[in-house]
Amino acid sequence: MRNDDTGLGDESSGTTRRTFLTSTAALAAAAVASGSASAATDAATSAAASDVDTTYSNWRTREAAKVWDRGYRGRPDRTVALTDSGVEARHPDLGPWNGVRAVVRDGDVVIPTSERERTDLDAGEAFSGTMGPGTFANPSTNEHVFTTSDQAEGIDVTMTWTPEDVQGNGEDLELYLDRRVDGDWERVAASTKGSQPEEIDRYVEGGGEYRFVVETWLNVTCEYEITATYYEQSGSFEAADPSVVFEDAGSGAAAPKTVGWYDPGPRYGSYNQPRDPNGHGTHCASIMTGTGRASSVDPETATYEEPGEVLALGDTRQYEVDADADTGVFGAVYGTAIEVLIEGPDGRELDATSATSDSAVNDHAVAETPVTETGTYTVIVRAAEGELASTATVEAVGVGAFEDPAETNGDRTGTPTGLHTGVAPDQSLVGLQGLSGPTGQLAKHAEAFSDLFNVRAVNMSWGYVGGLPLGSVGGVLDTIPGGIKDIAQAGVLTCAAAGNAATPANGNGSPAIAEECISVCATGPLDGLAAYSSGGIGALDEDDDAVYMKPDVSAPGGKLDDVVDAALTGAPDTPEDEQDPIAGYTGKAGTSMATPFTTGVAGLVSQAMEEDAPASIALPHPDDADLEDVYRLKQVLLATASETPFTAAGKHRAHAPTYDFGGRDPYEGYGRVNPDAAVDAVTRDVADATVDATLGLNLPEDSRAVAGYVQAGPGTVSVDLSFDYYSGGNKGMAEEAPHVDVFVYDAEEPAEYGEPNVLARAQGLQGSASTTVSIPRDSDDRTLYVVAKLVNVPGAVNGYDVQAHCSLSVDAEAGFFVSGTRTDDGSAFTGGQTNQVDLSVNPSADSEFRDVVPAAWDVLTEYSDDVSHVEDAGDVQYVYFEPTAAADSDTTVTYFAEAPEGGLTSNAYTFGPAEVKPDDATGWVAVSGTSDTNVVLGAST
Repeated sequence: MRNDDTGLGDESSGTTRRTFLTSTAALAAAAVASGSASAATDAATSAAASDVDTTYSNWRTREAAKVWDRGYRGRPDRTVALTDSGVEARHPDLGPWNGVRAVVRDGDVVIPTSERERTDLDAGEAFSGTMGPGTFANPSTNEHVFTTSDQAEGIDVTMTWTPEDVQGNGEDLELYLDRRVDGDWERVAASTKGSQPEEIDRYVEGGGEYRFVVETWLNVTCEYEITATYYEQSGSFEAADPSVVFEDAGSGAAAPKTVGWYDPGPRYGSYNQPRDPNGHGTHCASIMTGTGRASSVDPETATYEEPGEVLALGDTRQYEVDADADTGVFGAVYGTAIEVLIEGPDGRELDATSATSDSAVNDHAVAETPVTETGTYTVIVRAAEGELASTATVEAVGVGAFEDPAETNGDRTGTPTGLHTGVAPDQSLVGLQGLSGPTGQLAKHAEAFSDLFNVRAVNMSWGYVGGLPLGSVGGVLDTIPGGIKDIAQAGVLTCAAAGNAATPANGNGSPAIAEECISVCATGPLDGLAAYSSGGIGALDEDDDAVYMKPDVSAPGGKLDDVVDAALTGAPDTPEDEQDPIAGYTGKAGTSMATPFTTGVAGLVSQAMEEDAPASIALPHPDDADLEDVYRLKQVLLATASETPFTAAGKHRAHAPTYDFGGRDPYEGYGRVNPDAAVDAVTRDVADATVDATLGLNLPEDSRAVAGYVQAGPGTVSVDLSFDYYSGGNKGMAEEAPHVDVFVYDAEEPAEYGEPNVLARAQGLQGSASTTVSIPRDSDDRTLYVVAKLVNVPGAVNGYDVQAHCSLSVDAEAGFFVSGTRTDDGSAFTGGQTNQVDLSVNPSADSEFRDVVPAAWDVLTEYSDDVSHVEDAGDVQYVYFEPTAAADSDTTVTYFAEAPEGGLTSNAYTFGPAEVKPDDATGWVAVSGTSDTNVVLGAST
């Protein structure tokens, strides 16, 4: 089931989808006027297609295909992982599983090949107590210290409490098991289900000192009981050689997809095979890396037509599809107020979906079903019934059968055919069942997991409810943020859901609060922020020496009336041949769905960085990756993201993102993540070249940004962008030249925590922008990213067929050099607080000298003797300094700026980079190393 905004061009006909919709709207109106809408159309009149029309595919599939065309779909010998409710590896999109199950034994991550038999001992433990009430920010805690039985090798623990479910939304009583090591307590297991019983089953050391820790946050006073049974094990334990993980790696239909499984506890049931009783993890896994094997369209059965018809209530269009057993049937329709149904040969309804959203320029509804018997199936298109009953418009229809999943590799290679393929279909998958529990184990054994499974990124589509104050002091309240840093130090990037708390004031909860991770908020297909999506405010975690902002980027997570389709789980305890085919799909919406899109993009970009990036920024083998590699990968995704206040105007729900000239705002972070631009940034050399930079609104076909890299030594790198012309079926909507901004980033050395390190930037308010950055005279060759981002097409927004064709020129020259430094009073300010800024530059020729200051800050010229004047340039202001920067010497200036006040001004603000202009030059040159980001918490103190 799928509702999707459309805007994709139809390459096969040479006519864009948006152009097509414009013309068929007239046909539909004519049909109404003449009363010619058909009551029943028995069969499609168009012939079966020889190729699959991917305009009917899932939105993420169409966007990711732009990167697949560049040669990147992920690698079978590299993985992305997720900590979630599980993975249904029997689903063709996520399987087969290679049989590898990991366990932690004696402090090591190993792959068991034989298990020891378990025997309960007579000894045990029992504790009880009173807890509560606790608060949202400060938990109540009880501890029970004990010494394990000398014969014990494991402990099985259960905790229950009364009264039950007092909050009406599940309890918040948590159970932890700690072990004393060298005088300190070390956490070894956790159960934080939020419902009872809380359970822990864990290996322990006989005669060791342990404790149970019981915590409650927001609850009422309750009575709890803990019962624990010891057990011992007999027989021998054997572990497989780690090489078994990838010994059958490949891209064929029978090649493993899920290559590892780890289940540390009973939160979702204990399974020795990849299973998912909840379905959330399976859905997320297939978004980021599903192969599409269960939805690969058989081109010999596919039929496409464009009726351009209006259906009154009760009217239908019907299409017959012949399908073999063990395949599937689909119907995909573009239109408004439509419903799509699939009936089996016996007339029984197998699936139905509708497109009734008022959020789209046009909607895309998809119904699909696996089939178990050979026969003729009927796809029915009709006007939606119920409260939204009305006439329906049917612009375009695609129907057909799927291939047998056992006989196709989906979209792991070849021409895309999958309807619901994930972002990185050839990347292997590791499932860690549970939320904070396996995250803690992954953090504790991060190097071992990374080395064993070659993990590039891990998805965490979960978090604590709320944000403030949890989001503001995440490291104080739980250990997850510190664990994210441990994971990053092992070379693994974490992508985490920002949360569904609806407002930036709630902040991000853990794990998204961690500075090392990418926090992801959610949009609809046309980049409008979803109403439920959390934003972020200034935050601290385990490293309390600095304040930083979340979220980081936005990605498609769907809306409540416009969901994201991905794999549907099976019944975990039922054999596959005793239940309906585990090959279906279901729709969900949330930042949980936006995050795996981003994790999948991280998989694609990491492949590109490992295989084709210049050596100075290339990723090493996962065994050798570290924190610096994670930050370089993170920066690429953030630096190539696009701000959307103007391009998605009218599509944001309950949020109003602001234009920040490449900076971060509290609603969408740095903006919508761009898979194609991120890959191009690390693989396309644009030095001394002119690039055809085509940017557009016809998503997902068009690009929001274009990017590449340049390598240059001491001297200057100049970037010039000029607007050439508009194209597209709706180009007449454009009222004037586009606004396109240009950025230069340091590709080798990101800013703190992997934030984009801006070396130079220029606004192209009328389609033209130029900027120059100097590489200091004593510098080695440097690698820089050059990115051009579409900010606005006046008169048009996303979803319309408008492309802005620009020329992007990049030139590196030796001759002029400048170096510099910036210092100020800190990184976090309250509203109205004054910041002293000290700048120093050393140019190779006498030069004018200025700084770039956010427009919201007030430059206190009366206290700044070095300031000549301040120029208001709209979104920024230029502060000019009185002394000329003398050649080959340090020139230092000081000025003061006051932070903006008010809750709505809480944000991250970018200062600089400082700029100089040699006396004989016509343009300004940015001074590398002189940009800085400061966080403002708007309320004054």
